[in-house]
Amino acid sequence: MPDTERYIRIMIDSLKKKIEILDNLLEMNEEQEKAIRESADLDRFDEIVSRKSEQIELIKKLDTGFDAVYHRVKPEITGHPELHKEEISQMQELITLLTDRSVKMQASEKRNKQLVEQYFSSKRRELRTTKKSVSAASNYYKNMTSTQYVDAQMINYKQ
Repeated sequence: MPDTERYIRIMIDSLKKKIEILDNLLEMNEEQEKAIRESADLDRFDEIVSRKSEQIELIKKLDTGFDAVYHRVKPEITGHPELHKEEISQMQELITLLTDRSVKMQASEKRNKQLVEQYFSSKRRELRTTKKSVSAASNYYKNMTSTQYVDAQMINYKQ
């Protein structure tokens, strides 16, 4: 029984830590949005992606640890839920908060993805326009240089 209490505390702490990490990730998503929307700073955007990857790895480790601990205490919790009513209630609240953060995270990621796609789409359009301008200038130059050439048979030497 004392081990069960300790394991339940570990699970609660794990859920709290996961909420904290998701809050950090949400802040990083806001930073990414600013990096694209305000300054199109792709280096900053990439740096944030790296930091987010580290945080996501932490979440995976927490999930793995939570699952391992849960499987140890599952028989006790399901067998005697009345003894752990408070802790179960607290975990349910934390899981609700986690779900809320996860939904916000998905929405934020989707917005950032759309921003990045719009950014690259506009850059591709600019590139096409630039290519067309360069091609038009090149064709104009070729045409102008060939119009100054006068074929010898067209010159009247008898003047």
